[in-house]
Amino acid sequence: MVFIQANETSTGVYNPINEIVPVLKDSGALVCVDATSSMAGIKIEVDKLGIDVCLASVQKAFTIPPGLAVCSISSAAIEKVPQVKNRGFYFDFLELVKSNEKHQTPSTPPIPQIRALVAQLDYILNHEGLENRFQRHERLGKRTRMWARDVNFEMFPEKGYESNTVSTMKNSLNIDITKMISTLLAKGYRIVNGYGDLKNKTFRIGHMGEITVKELEEMLKVLTDIVSGLKMNQ
Repeated sequence: MVFIQANETSTGVYNPINEIVPVLKDSGALVCVDATSSMAGIKIEVDKLGIDVCLASVQKAFTIPPGLAVCSISSAAIEKVPQVKNRGFYFDFLELVKSNEKHQTPSTPPIPQIRALVAQLDYILNHEGLENRFQRHERLGKRTRMWARDVNFEMFPEKGYESNTVSTMKNSLNIDITKMISTLLAKGYRIVNGYGDLKNKTFRIGHMGEITVKELEEMLKVLTDIVSGLKMNQ
């Protein structure tokens, strides 16, 4: 089994899984894709690519409170399970399948999140429309990258690998990122600093879920004014 991320949240990188997965499948390996911050925001053709396990949690692009993981599991992955010794219980696919046949789960399920997921899936599929949702996220990603270019922030990912659900920018203006974030938060908008060694060297703007282009525009206008003020005070 080869594990790969589709969307890397901390760096804003979207891996070219459409190119990578076929190579992995040709090797005979099973493929597990972590789509935590891209599922329901960026199109992933699970069946076409032959992805064996595609998993996510619901607090990102699904816009549901945390506490529930969702995944698809191929028949090839299920057939492999009996060959795995000491595989544990909690994530045992056979236990999941056995319980699912009785319309149950192996352990206590988070009922409120499941009901929220049912409602949200109905909205995504029958109201907004899945392709429309993907296109909206694409517009959100493009608009954020345009903003970064206009204010002279460099994107952290290499060109062509930028995510459409979360954008990570380099602190190429060398401003006080911590102050920028706290000032923006005081005005009602939350973005976040870089992780670990990237703290104050990068920052991230999440634009996924139910965020509209209009809402993003409003936030970016406020952020532009903050950045301008910080540059003047350098």
